[in-house]
Amino acid sequence: MTSGVDVVKTMRYKFVRYCVNKAYAEVDLKDLPAEVLNAFDDVVNQIRDLEKYFTSIEAIAKVLRGEVLEKLNALRERSPALAEEFLKRVVEHCMELEEVADSPLRDVFQELLRRFNEAKK
Repeated sequence: MTSGVDVVKTMRYKFVRYCVNKAYAEVDLKDLPAEVLNAFDDVVNQIRDLEKYFTSIEAIAKVLRGEVLEKLNALRERSPALAEEFLKRVVEHCMELEEVADSPLRDVFQELLRRFNEAKK
């Protein structure tokens, strides 16, 4: 199992650069109305800004369960498919990180997907 320090360090330096930016680059944004695209860019930028709060596993879990989920739920009001695809890709890329896959954050990311999907019902 990876130490808490390693996973926090990894998340501080790779959450935006790897998980979020890679997901952003992979999402199909063509044919989206400007209003939706602007809302998406705003949400992604707000999520990027949250990385600075990644100081411990508990802090990361709190940010993911709180602010990230809240921002993606707001995006879902404009484009449910876009919000879902983006979240799935962010989680997928974070889970590819060895330090995350072997840490308690793995369960937090799975919970994030589950809670997001439950909220749409």
